[in-house]
Amino acid sequence: MPILPSAYVPPFWARQAHVNTIWAARGRRVRYPAAAQRERLRRLRLETSDGDFLDVDEHPPLRDTGARTDETRGVVVISHGLEGHSRRRYVLGLAGELVRRGFRVLAWNMRSCSGEPNRTRRLYHMGETDDLARVVSHAETFGLPVLLAGFSMGGNQICRYLAEARRSPWVRAAAAVSVPCDLPAAARIMAGPGCRLYMRYFLRTLRAKMREKAARFPDFPSLEGMEGFRTFTEFDERFTAPLHGFADAATYWRECSALPVLPRIDIPLYLLLAADDPFCAPSCYPWDAARDNAHLFLEVPRHGGHAGFVSRGDVWYDERRVADFLSAHAGQGDDPAPAPHHQQRG
Repeated sequence: MPILPSAYVPPFWARQAHVNTIWAARGRRVRYPAAAQRERLRRLRLETSDGDFLDVDEHPPLRDTGARTDETRGVVVISHGLEGHSRRRYVLGLAGELVRRGFRVLAWNMRSCSGEPNRTRRLYHMGETDDLARVVSHAETFGLPVLLAGFSMGGNQICRYLAEARRSPWVRAAAAVSVPCDLPAAARIMAGPGCRLYMRYFLRTLRAKMREKAARFPDFPSLEGMEGFRTFTEFDERFTAPLHGFADAATYWRECSALPVLPRIDIPLYLLLAADDPFCAPSCYPWDAARDNAHLFLEVPRHGGHAGFVSRGDVWYDERRVADFLSAHAGQGDDPAPAPHHQQRG
């Protein structure tokens, strides 16, 4: 499939990748849900086969905007990124745009990300698909087309899930934003000086979760030296790999990367990945897979940072592009890869 053109132009002050990334995470105001809509939201708890649970926020479609109702649209499952949750700005922004278009949204929390520690030793990882499959199985109960959307780690999980033989036949299409498709290469980038700020943020919250788990599980990996960890190499070697059955961190990254499975995906998948993403190495961009796989639609704007795409107005570029793509594949459009609308420069 030809590479998609991009019309994304950030405001002049957000053309630097780190500014775009950080402002999207920390500075943005999301107007959804409004006070009148909050009472319509509800949190569900799904039990898992291993005795754990997943908390899911269900957003019903809005019916007062002229959009079609959920009976003619579908259910979108949104997966957050590393150390995120279902009420992060980027999740709520996309959820708001989707419900305005008449979709029902299920924004789920990975284990220990909903504000309550999960019951088991395990947490989550880049290649986790069992929990995503559990949420999809719940989405099937609505009897509507199921669509998937994810950011960063959540997007990587979606790519892995789509390539699996057990993928639900209800899943019609998917979209993933800022996926570091080559995890070994991305880990090297994250260990470099340009990502120290992000690593401090991620490791601070991950350490707190490891301390909580170690207090409950006597056989949990040792916390010795953990406070000095500065990279994912150290953290994944000590915790992620052994907790989830991988021989070591390198094996974990290799076996959970999205890049090797992209050629096997046989339903429409839209990937939005900024050329200046500070988390990505050159090999993280799946140019060859997009050219060779008719189901893969790749858009690489010059700017955007990591899960950034700062835009003017209430609906940001990534939200509109993802919603356009999913709308087309929920039976509401004729173009399988809607052309980007040109943005006014900031």
